[in-house]
Amino acid sequence: MKSNLCSLVGALSVLLAAPPRPAPAQTLANPDISVIGDFRLAARNGELADAVGARPVQFEFEELEFNFNGYLNPYMRADVTVALPDFESLDLEEASMTVLRGLPLSTQFRVGKYFLDFGKLNTQHPHQWPWMEPPLMMRTMLGEEGLRPLGAQLSTLQAVGESAVTLSLNAFRADAFAHEHAAHEEDEDESPPETMFSGRLSWFHTFDVTSVEAGLSALGGRYDAAEALDVTMGAFDFKLRWRPDTYRSVNVIAESMLSEREVAYEDTTAAGGHEVREVSAAGAFAAIQVQFRRRWDTGAYFDSTEDAVEEGAKTTAGGAWFAFMPAEETARFNLVYRYETSDLYDFESHGVSLQFIFGLGPHRPHRF
Repeated sequence: MKSNLCSLVGALSVLLAAPPRPAPAQTLANPDISVIGDFRLAARNGELADAVGARPVQFEFEELEFNFNGYLNPYMRADVTVALPDFESLDLEEASMTVLRGLPLSTQFRVGKYFLDFGKLNTQHPHQWPWMEPPLMMRTMLGEEGLRPLGAQLSTLQAVGESAVTLSLNAFRADAFAHEHAAHEEDEDESPPETMFSGRLSWFHTFDVTSVEAGLSALGGRYDAAEALDVTMGAFDFKLRWRPDTYRSVNVIAESMLSEREVAYEDTTAAGGHEVREVSAAGAFAAIQVQFRRRWDTGAYFDSTEDAVEEGAKTTAGGAWFAFMPAEETARFNLVYRYETSDLYDFESHGVSLQFIFGLGPHRPHRF
């Protein structure tokens, strides 16, 4: 008995004298991983089907999105989003690191590739929108898929009375900015990309069961170094949300953009020359969403813009949707009608799409 007790005391002495095992680093923890799939059954009128090279009725694979999110340490986190828009290629939508705390004045710092906070809708993934398609003004002014540049952002959130005010400043590479219509786009030798700048000031307040957010954004700089082309833009966004309980809610969103862009066109009067024109454009988008039961919602939207590179060309669209979420927010079925007419083509387009969205993991296809 005495020998067993001595052995136990000796073993405890060795354990206590040994150096402590280091705690596992935060970076060794697995990140949150999510997968969101977007599939559609689309029906179009003949003119629209011919224009987009599709059948009048067909199944479509829109996108499979992979999200990797997690903390690097108690002060920093990383976010990576990779999309599979077809069955052959991958698209890096987002890859950024954010310092969340530890900086003065409640400042946060983000660097990498991310959704620029110019307006409100450009910061969101398309699967969040019940109307499915990016607003027309975003497509022509920011690019077909919005603006996701490589850059850096400083932001701060401050309490002002009972409201919250957020200010953000961005510096980013100009090659992410839309310039598909530049006259030199086929040239092999292009100048290195310039640096552009943007900022957004937003105000948020809650009134009992209603919350309101309004924001002003500005963007400017030289987006085309080879042709020395500049752009200046402004945006206003507004969102109102009334939610008295989990069974009812109303969301109202409105956003507008203004653009002053220098555009280079081929000058037929001079061999190899370019003519630079300044094109002004304005666009607006508005939508209302009504949740009338826990898993059901419906809504309508209006969409209109002037083209950012074709002076005087206007496109207008509108439509409605009806959606059902079978259980919680793991899946969403969305029936959407869209009507569109434009000065850029000579027909009216009608389309009806039945959208199927599923979500695996914490990032889900939640209600807008």
